[in-house]
Amino acid sequence: MLRLVNPARRGRDAPPIFLTGSSRSYQKVGETRTNRRQQMRRSVIEAPTWHEPAKREAIELELQLITPMFGGGYKTREVDPILPIRPAPIRGHLRFWWRATAGAQYASAEELYKAETAIWGGAAVKNEAATGKVAIEVVVLNQGEAAPYNQVAPRSTPREGPKEGYFLFPFQEQRAHNIPAATGIKGVKFRLALFLDSSLSDQQRHQVRNALKAWIAFGGVGARTRRGCGALKVVGNAASHWQLPHDKQQLSAWLRQSVGEAASKTDLCPSLKGAQILVISGFQDAKTAWSELGKFWARFRKGHFGQEYRPISGGKWRDYRQVLCKLPPEKSTIQLAKPYLGLPIIYQKITGARNLCFTGNIEPAKSGRMASPVIIKPVVLSNGQVAGLITVLNAQQPTQVRIENKTYNLSHPKQDPVIKELGASSVFDAVIKAAQVHFKGKNIIQVGGV
Repeated sequence: MLRLVNPARRGRDAPPIFLTGSSRSYQKVGETRTNRRQQMRRSVIEAPTWHEPAKREAIELELQLITPMFGGGYKTREVDPILPIRPAPIRGHLRFWWRATAGAQYASAEELYKAETAIWGGAAVKNEAATGKVAIEVVVLNQGEAAPYNQVAPRSTPREGPKEGYFLFPFQEQRAHNIPAATGIKGVKFRLALFLDSSLSDQQRHQVRNALKAWIAFGGVGARTRRGCGALKVVGNAASHWQLPHDKQQLSAWLRQSVGEAASKTDLCPSLKGAQILVISGFQDAKTAWSELGKFWARFRKGHFGQEYRPISGGKWRDYRQVLCKLPPEKSTIQLAKPYLGLPIIYQKITGARNLCFTGNIEPAKSGRMASPVIIKPVVLSNGQVAGLITVLNAQQPTQVRIENKTYNLSHPKQDPVIKELGASSVFDAVIKAAQVHFKGKNIIQVGGV
């Protein structure tokens, strides 16, 4: 037991003395502490044993933005000003494209998860670590420059439509909520290094390389990568190896070896197995390709095929007037086109608009969001040329939707006039056939279905 001797009894400036038991023993306590300090000084700490670090294969690339990047920071719609490109989001992208390339080789969700965790890591369980075997390092070489929305998105005209601005609507000013237009960045250049643990098998290393190549071709950094934001190209001598082949035979061969010759399970996750890919060549630069892709997508969303395209004209799809304005009882089967292209869909109230018969949201029946299986973006090919890329991933299709808190069964609108005009068998087939119509006269390579 310790007790404090009142310093007032020994003089105002005297320090306090801690005693144990009685005042006669405090000197002995001090001597004991001194002996302990001397023993501690004499003790020798042995140096840790040196272990040679594990040899790791390194994949190093220099990458550069070919379209502005928006979002991707810790705040929605904003780019991180200090670390615009971070390893964590890239790991997430690579995991997705690993599933899209290698995922069809696994027969069950359990097998898929086990294989993914073995490479990329996961949640640890008792007595079993789940550390990833691929380390990622990013070094930003050029911070780029600001790309305000109003400078990136061209002004829409009655003749040309919104062009690439059609892809950028989430970043425009939201006056009703007092949210200013977003600012992206352009011209960023960075070095990416992947360090592959020595324990990875040759097959696993091959899968990592395929995922990296698919991400560069079909993905990007930041938000809205499926609509061309944050698209990338490889800089330097390695460009021709890592970028998408420009030859049809080589592209088909790469697609087959990426997904695996024996792959057959395609309902576990979005996959390049069975995907449809269009590569449209003949563009001067990425901005030109992106702009023309925006015009195409705006045209397709309105269904302006079989007639002259006029951006100011109304839509031809039957979704709105023939279905949403005449909704049947709950649990009925309805035929809509646009839910297959991504959910939710928001039909807003427009001040001053006439003949509005439906406003509200269309959502997945069991979740709040379904990512679009359609990827539309510019891409740099292995020969250095810029092309437009339209990809329809093989993914699970929605079978039910919720409209005004009611659940409806969903089916493809095969009798829709747009689909019939294009001679398509489904909404996804209509995307491919519409692109062939819109880009007629361009050099188009079509592969897929493998």
